[in-house]
Amino acid sequence: MSRWSTLLLACAGLLAPAVRAEETPPATLASILDTASQLSLAEQGVPVKDKTVTIGHLVVAFGQGVAVPILGKDGSSLGFYFEGSGGWGYTADDPADRATLTTNMKRTAKTLRLEGTRVNDTFQRLLVLFSEPTWNDIWDRPAGTPGVPVPGGDAILSSEILTVAHSGYSEFEFRLAQARLNGTGRWLYLEAAGGLERVGYVFDDIRDGVERLFNFRKVADYHVRFVQSLSVQRLPGWDVARQEWLLLRHAGIAIDTADNRKGTIASTLTLHVKGAGLRVIPLDLANTLDPDSAAWSSPKNRLEVSRVMDDMGHELAFAHKYNELLVEIARTTAKESDLELRVESAGDVLLDIKGRHDDNYFVLTQRGWLPEPPNWRGSQFTYDIKVRTKKPWRPVISGKEVLLVNDGDSIVSESKCDYPSHDLAVLGGRYVTRVRTIDGLTVRVHSYAMARANLLENMPSLAAGLAKFYAGLLGPMPAEELDVVDVPRFGLGFSPSGVVLIATEPYTPDPGESRFHFSRGINARLAHEIAHQWFFHKAMAADPSEDWLSESFSEYFSGLAMAALSGDDKISYGFPQMLAEWRADAQICSDLAPIATANDLGGEHAGAERQCLLYSRGPLVLHMLRSMIGDDRFAAATKRYLDQNGIGPATTDDFARAVSETVGGDMTWFFDQWIRRTGVAQVSVEQHLESDPSGRARLWGVLRQPAGPGFKKLVVPFVLDVGGKREVRGVFQEQPETKFEFLLPERPKSVKVDPFGNNLATYK
Repeated sequence: MSRWSTLLLACAGLLAPAVRAEETPPATLASILDTASQLSLAEQGVPVKDKTVTIGHLVVAFGQGVAVPILGKDGSSLGFYFEGSGGWGYTADDPADRATLTTNMKRTAKTLRLEGTRVNDTFQRLLVLFSEPTWNDIWDRPAGTPGVPVPGGDAILSSEILTVAHSGYSEFEFRLAQARLNGTGRWLYLEAAGGLERVGYVFDDIRDGVERLFNFRKVADYHVRFVQSLSVQRLPGWDVARQEWLLLRHAGIAIDTADNRKGTIASTLTLHVKGAGLRVIPLDLANTLDPDSAAWSSPKNRLEVSRVMDDMGHELAFAHKYNELLVEIARTTAKESDLELRVESAGDVLLDIKGRHDDNYFVLTQRGWLPEPPNWRGSQFTYDIKVRTKKPWRPVISGKEVLLVNDGDSIVSESKCDYPSHDLAVLGGRYVTRVRTIDGLTVRVHSYAMARANLLENMPSLAAGLAKFYAGLLGPMPAEELDVVDVPRFGLGFSPSGVVLIATEPYTPDPGESRFHFSRGINARLAHEIAHQWFFHKAMAADPSEDWLSESFSEYFSGLAMAALSGDDKISYGFPQMLAEWRADAQICSDLAPIATANDLGGEHAGAERQCLLYSRGPLVLHMLRSMIGDDRFAAATKRYLDQNGIGPATTDDFARAVSETVGGDMTWFFDQWIRRTGVAQVSVEQHLESDPSGRARLWGVLRQPAGPGFKKLVVPFVLDVGGKREVRGVFQEQPETKFEFLLPERPKSVKVDPFGNNLATYK
């Protein structure tokens, strides 16, 4: 067997099918993980000639070669390895995904081409791994049929190569455990090489409900390959309801540190489980918070789980690897049930925002330190938090503060939140704190002893003013209190539940960091982050394709807030400047990918391109909608959307429904063409102005766009100067060629087409 095939096996995930109870003892989490710990090839291969198989949007055609089954320690078939000739084809049916696939191939797989809706390539070596026997007629040799020699003759994977597998594409053990113990879902991994590109494919009906096509980037000095996304398509049946099969309802969190560097984290989780017969629960939980390593096995900044218990105090079997925690539970018997787990962990993980130890503060936020369900929708929960820090550092935590006391050489803080939330913050630092209650909202600003006096004195009123502006348009803020925390050397902003992290001092970004984040003044960044308390912590997006409902809305409403609150653009970054910057940036990404697939972009520029789509093009789409339906209806539709969706899950269709109900007509087309498609409208304007003897005027003409997939419906505004007054006439271009005619009381001094550039369109 070639060295390539050995390494290929090492770098992929492996799974095994269910084993019948009468053949083996009942499976446990430990026994299944042991099964995957020793991998081998069958002693003989199977000849293959002219066979075609399919799964999802993938077609694999085998020409001629040899397939060798891959066996687990218990002898079960986990997949097969093939050497010979063949080809594969992948179809991108969805136009949004097809546009993203085209861009991703240009970025990371330049030798591949899309032919219609399909991309094709050949292969000479193929690895297939599955959670249950798949494509049996390729690898399963019928009894009594002679086998053929294994290519190369190398039969067993060495322990060194298996170690590489665990640090590479490492889903195999945990997907195996879920497949066998829960008996639901299907998972398949494929890797093909020898053609134009080495590509990987995953069919995941267990964890994420998607199929993915990707290729690889190997980075020097790393033992892992980095996956570069090409295509992501959701599997049929994975609607919002199925994504919610495991939900975190409540988290009770206790954090204790004696040195503000190392600490213990005890999490009591109330989980809601949908499905009878389940025996294993997956949770996301980091193994390491090492900022310098992509490997889960890094020994630096380890977070170690010491034990997991049920509500009776009984210890449960668990496995903590690959930044995941699997917990074996008693088999569920009801279609829906509640489950309580206590996870005790500890580690050297109290780090600053850059992942280092700091002499002034630490922060725990975003995912990783708290065990949470892996799906996007699974973590929106009520919570109570207790944190003990070593003096003089004081805690700052999400939720309504119910206790802050000195306790010997420690400071203890407690909070609670009865509103389902997502993304908690726990900080400790040498803070100087100012507290003010303004218009019923308690605002705390936390900075350092050297902090400027005007920061501590002025920031509470600015934060309260922004919150009041949003509440007037959108309804009350979900969080009862707001903490604004000064984070040194942090050029961005971040908004966990009830907390805003923001840098207040001038900051020069590290090379490679996005220019976008540093172009905003502190007031505009603060406005954006406070807006997230509505656009994320209230109506939470249903999945990553709906991320614009959080980022684009927060960015656009921050512009509205700056326009409302800034009387002097020299002091505050005002809305006209933000519009100009969005327009300049959006030209870069208008044809790259739809807003809905911003998170599916691959390549080294994916982060900047995502920002362009969500933070520039997305706000311009909202601005176009607002200019089309008017300020009052836009605000009413947005509030209706927030009220109707409460804590989520929220989708683009939900917002489209709210807009449609507000304006009294179907607006689905608007979101289909601007959120799920790329490009700008290319409009040719033919206009004529004629006057009659009485002085009246007739404005008529034709709007033209090229027919085909690039055509976009538009409301084109004509702005007229009539008698020194500005009048607006709108033409709804519903077809590639649309005629219009207006009768006017007098001849206008001027006629301008969309003079403020409200539409994503170019005119000629």
